[in-house]
Amino acid sequence: MEVDRHTMRYKRCPDVFAVGDVAAVSKGKTAASLKWQVPVAVDHLVADIAGTRSNELYNGYASCPLITRTGRAMLVEFDYNDNLTPFFPGIIAHLEEL
Repeated sequence: MEVDRHTMRYKRCPDVFAVGDVAAVSKGKTAASLKWQVPVAVDHLVADIAGTRSNELYNGYASCPLITRTGRAMLVEFDYNDNLTPFFPGIIAHLEEL
């Protein structure tokens, strides 16, 4: 579904929202992305029902575990602009094999 990539609102029918794999966004096809897409879509939906506007935006957050070899991986988290966006700073060392 064609959606506004920041609000998750369907472009052809503004009363409909899409998240996850069905949402045509350039990034954000991971379960971690869904965790950030759903609250944005819900906030906009609730605001619509209340007759107000929401300022919540989805920034394209995606989290990709990359298997580097048997028993080793690294976590890469990024947004629409390919900026690293670590959600677990100090807990998981990004771009480092674990």
